[in-house]
Amino acid sequence: MEFGTVAPTFPPIEDIPKTAKRMEEKGYDAIWVADHLMGWYPHDLWKETIFAMRYPSCHMFYDAFCEICYAASATEKIKFGTSVTEVFRRHPAVLLQQAVTADHATGGRFILGIGAGEAENIVPYGIEFSKPVARLEEAVEIMKLMLNSDYGETINYEGKFYRLKDAVFDVKPLGKLPFWFGAHGDRMLKLTARHGDGWLPTTLPPEVYRQRAEKLDRFAKEFGREPEEITKAIFVSLIVDEKPEEVNRLLQSPILKIHALLMPSEFYEMLGYRHPFGKFYGLLDYIPTKYTKEQIMEAIKQVPDEIMRIAYIAGTPEEIVQQFEQYEKLGVSHIVVWNLTYFGDVSKIKTSYALIDEIMSHF
Repeated sequence: MEFGTVAPTFPPIEDIPKTAKRMEEKGYDAIWVADHLMGWYPHDLWKETIFAMRYPSCHMFYDAFCEICYAASATEKIKFGTSVTEVFRRHPAVLLQQAVTADHATGGRFILGIGAGEAENIVPYGIEFSKPVARLEEAVEIMKLMLNSDYGETINYEGKFYRLKDAVFDVKPLGKLPFWFGAHGDRMLKLTARHGDGWLPTTLPPEVYRQRAEKLDRFAKEFGREPEEITKAIFVSLIVDEKPEEVNRLLQSPILKIHALLMPSEFYEMLGYRHPFGKFYGLLDYIPTKYTKEQIMEAIKQVPDEIMRIAYIAGTPEEIVQQFEQYEKLGVSHIVVWNLTYFGDVSKIKTSYALIDEIMSHF
């Protein structure tokens, strides 16, 4: 089992290479950098947290590719990935140029994590957010054409979203540039099966992960690929404590409950509930700046405890090991851990990371 962790994205920038080096020394296999313009929390709620004393906003994000290039030289073997980028804010040629630059900066240790996009990073900035999967399909086709082109070869492409005429792309990665897709729906799973080297969905209940993994394997075979060619991974939001009652207390924290609003309404319906925002898929629909603190507080009152238990991998170290073993049996070989424990209680920063070390050592 490989383990990844989430990189800091906020000032001061001098801390980022230090963190990357520390994570490498602790034994992490990869460090994943969010490609965001906006965080998940309404500002009026954030500014009441203890974190606001040091970070006046949760919407502070460095450019992911610049950050990776800046941090890379402080490390020797840890991989770097975007978790995940999209193609609305960058033309595919520009995105690939940045990815190949990061590949060179890391000595071939870069993973291009990519997905359909999140509304919060697109819509508020005046960018049309339509047909995300179709647009991504075209963009990936173009990037693959560019990667496979010979030096000086002109590239032509006529699509619905992109057109290339006598273009060239001659800066090549040091080896194979891996594409990992943040895929959940069938069309994204098919795209992963056709073009992906890795599959990196967000937290999914084991049974749902199993169903989608089986689809991915079937789609891969339909494209003439072996399922084993695609690394199965998962990006988990994690809450850990030695005491079960403390885990339960942390799960009631308002700022942690916001993440349950990002869960698709189908997960609520699966358990017999209604999403507080109706038919809703947070990663595509949620824009925190559209909501007041009062609206969010009212919404999280409607989040059932059962939903919190699928929005997070939560429990004692022993319980989390058992949950990770479930994913391992489903073929998962890379787990990205986003430790959110201390968002519920800042005093648990050191203890929660120590417990994660304990969990990793089991594997």
